[in-house]
This record gives sequence, structure tokens and C-alpha cells, in this order.
Amino acid sequence: MKSEDTAKALLAACSARLDTDAGPQGTAFFVAPGYAVTAAHVVGGAEGLLVRLSERSDSWQGHVADSRPPFTDEIASASLYPAPDIALIKIDEGPDHACALLGRRLPDSGVRVMVRGHTRTYSPQEVTAETETFRLTGDLETSDPGCTLLKLGLGEATLGMSGAPVLEMSTGEVVGMLRTTRGLRSNLGGWVVPADLIRSLWPDQVALGNDRFHERDSRWRQVASQLRGRSSSMNAASAEGGLSIGKIQSYLTSVITGGEIGVVNIEYGPTGRRRADQGNDDG
Repeated sequence: MKSEDTAKALLAACSARLDTDAGPQGTAFFVAPGYAVTAAHVVGGAEGLLVRLSERSDSWQGHVADSRPPFTDEIASASLYPAPDIALIKIDEGPDHACALLGRRLPDSGVRVMVRGHTRTYSPQEVTAETETFRLTGDLETSDPGCTLLKLGLGEATLGMSGAPVLEMSTGEVVGMLRTTRGLRSNLGGWVVPADLIRSLWPDQVALGNDRFHERDSRWRQVASQLRGRSSSMNAASAEGGLSIGKIQSYLTSVITGGEIGVVNIEYGPTGRRRADQGNDDG
């Protein structure tokens, strides 16, 4: 299995389409048993909002347990949802699920990453799972002193990708959550909330839950170890059509959930009101 195929499979194992009563809204991904995250603007920052996550034939019912920052009248009048712009979803009902292997360190500049979101790039009437690769090109300090965003370039962060997991392809770790695009219909890339910040925001639900999941279920760590150990040889072999990575195929077979999709409401948020700014319009 090629490294790109492995990355796609890992992302499909943890990501899901997000719906509210107003219709499909964007993307979320599982970070611990019973918990997922998405961008706060995708759910309007509304704590308690009921959501539905789905991936292939599996579906989960849940609610927004926390938004950082929570929605206020000031945020409603702002042109961009303030940093860090991330929401925690508590799963109330649904099957067991795989959890992203959250990184503990900031990735190095220049690393290659892959994002998987639910978009309607293929057709305005049909939403499909879409992946894109980027390079980490820098970072951005925000008005929140505890939040420095990662800066992605050399790829298109398109409508529907807000809340999607960002996977470092050479390590197999999810290094953050895609927050917003840096420019629609361009290869400027996007902004990412780092995984270490996600861990620190919810130390019990996310950080501890993620660690315990991967201590109990070692399959993702084994795949990540294979990727780290063979990244150099995989790059060298890419020109020859890729390199088989042995046991990765069998590990992924039991981890992957895939992705079935419907229709994402691009122009309106979860409350049905029209989104005013382009920066929040990619979820």
C-alpha cells in the first residue's frame, strides 16, 4: 500500500460528515471514545446543539458539549469566528469508532500533510469525501495568547473541509484540525488548530481518552511506526509506482470505516442563517 493510500485510510477511519437539523454542515473527527471535534463556526458555537455524524453505514447522535470560545452576540457580529474556533462533540449514541492518533508536538516546517473533508466540489447537488495534500509553511499568532495556528500552503482548502483532521504523512499522526481556508478557489491552503492545543483544551475527555484508546488498541500506532520507519524508502520508491508496506494493509482492514456522503449546506450555518464572511464559509 502506498503512503498516500495509507494516509487516506487512516483519515477515513476517524473522520465523519456532520449534520444538524438545518442539514449537513461539514466535517468532524473522533479524538477519543465518545468524543469528536469540529470547527466551532461549523456548529455556530452553539453548546447543546444536537448533531449527527455519519460515515458509510455508521451514524452517531451527539451534541455540542463545549465551544472555544462560546457563541456570543459579539461573535455574531464579527466577520470571523475568533480563535481557536473549535468545538467538542459528545457522542450520545452510536457504534464504537476509531480515534485519530493525536500528535504531541508541532510538526516541522515543510512537512507534507493530508486533509479529508466532506465537500460538494464534484457537484453542487452531491457531497463526496475529498482529500487534499498540503505543505506546512509557517504559523500565525492570534489574539488568543494560547493559540498559534499552523499555516498550510500548496493545496486547496475548499468548502466543507472545516473541522477535518490534518494527518502528517511521514508519521501517521493527526497534527491538528483544519479551521478555515486562506483563500477559496486557490492553492493558498488553510489554517490549522494544532493537536497539542486540542489536547490541552480538554485534558480529561480528549488527551487522556486518546492516550487510553491507543494504549488499548495499538493498530494505528503500528501503522504510524511503519510509516516513520519507511518514509525515506517510500519517497525514493514513489517514482517506481510505490512501495508495499507489508502488514499495514492487514492493520488498516480492521480500522477503516470509509465514507458515504449526502448534501452539505454550504451557504447557511446550523441555525439556517446566511454566513456573512468567506473565511467561515469553508465548513
